[in-house]
Amino acid sequence: MAAAEEQTEAFREFTQNLDYAKRLVNGGERLAQLKVGAFDVDDLYRAAWVQAVAALDHWVTREIVDRAVALAENPKAERPSAFNALTVPVELFEQIHHHNQPLSATFREHLEQKFGFTSFQNPDKIKEGFSHISRIDLWKKVAGILNQNRTPADRISANEVRSTLRNIAIRRNRIAHTADRDPQNPAKRAEISATDASFAIDYLMQIAKAISDALGPIIKTNPHDASAEGIDPSEQAASNPAGHLPAPKTHSRWNEEDLFQQISKTCTPSATNLLIAVYQQAQRHSSFSGFYFGEGKKPSVTAWFNVGEDESAAVWSIYTDENKSVLAVNFQWMRDRRALAKRLAPLAETLSALPELHDLPRDLVAKDYRRRPSLGATILSAPHAKETFLKAFENLLSERKRRPF
Repeated sequence: MAAAEEQTEAFREFTQNLDYAKRLVNGGERLAQLKVGAFDVDDLYRAAWVQAVAALDHWVTREIVDRAVALAENPKAERPSAFNALTVPVELFEQIHHHNQPLSATFREHLEQKFGFTSFQNPDKIKEGFSHISRIDLWKKVAGILNQNRTPADRISANEVRSTLRNIAIRRNRIAHTADRDPQNPAKRAEISATDASFAIDYLMQIAKAISDALGPIIKTNPHDASAEGIDPSEQAASNPAGHLPAPKTHSRWNEEDLFQQISKTCTPSATNLLIAVYQQAQRHSSFSGFYFGEGKKPSVTAWFNVGEDESAAVWSIYTDENKSVLAVNFQWMRDRRALAKRLAPLAETLSALPELHDLPRDLVAKDYRRRPSLGATILSAPHAKETFLKAFENLLSERKRRPF
């Protein structure tokens, strides 16, 4: 495996998500030892299984997008035929060529929309996705890496790698879509154990490590590109609701502690309490997918959630600068990921309970929810603002349990 400092930010996030899945398994084992009978402990193993596959899916998407953007920023880099065959709308070309929009942010937004709707769980889909940024024979290369420390008798083939990965994805789908009913006895659920879930988690980690090694490091960004000089599209979005999707960087310069410190410096105590509460609510939520920390002059973060069966969306962002912090509610990005208007309407209605946001539902309907309002100190410090925002996000995210996004 590549040295830790060479791992991509996407891979580090992936390992964090797998660690969460492992904690679910460990929690299940402890509860089983206590003989807890209030609920089926095996459901924790099923949840861990689903979380692990979702982590792989999300990581593959991020790796493809990050590496494709890096290729776009380096015209001299060797490019796969699938990359050269990517189509872009005329509008995107005009934004870059005529309106001086940054290539990295504009192209990234397009790629997020293109690949964000694809489920990267099936090995064939994963290979197809990575073919856009690499010419390697993926599963043959992965099998070779996995066999490096194996005896000849223990070596596995590319077909075996694909087969095991496919079976893990199939089990995930049974858990998510059919309550894990036993195909041989539909009246009962299939057996699952901590050992089963741990094997799936560990196997996905091995596969991801091998893929990461097979792909190699992301090519360095062209030093003459504006995005390499510290211009963070997420900061632009804080002051411009029509800005671009925050661009995940290979190495984030900010973390949670930096974010909290800057929030406390720039906000009233009540606004600080609200923003930290929203952040912590995300961490605890069952649909939480991960945080993207920005690379601008001051800390920023965007929270992603699994909002449908195989969908992920950036629901909210926190941006900070020298004098203020704002909370952006990303209606536009959720809409771009096919969120139904009737799903977003209750979110807007709940927020409109705050006097300053009374007209928000009407404004959003007029724009077909293609807005990402950035909400500052006045709103964040208003009476009952914390309870209103927490309720609004909880209702939005809990709705996914009842119907697709």
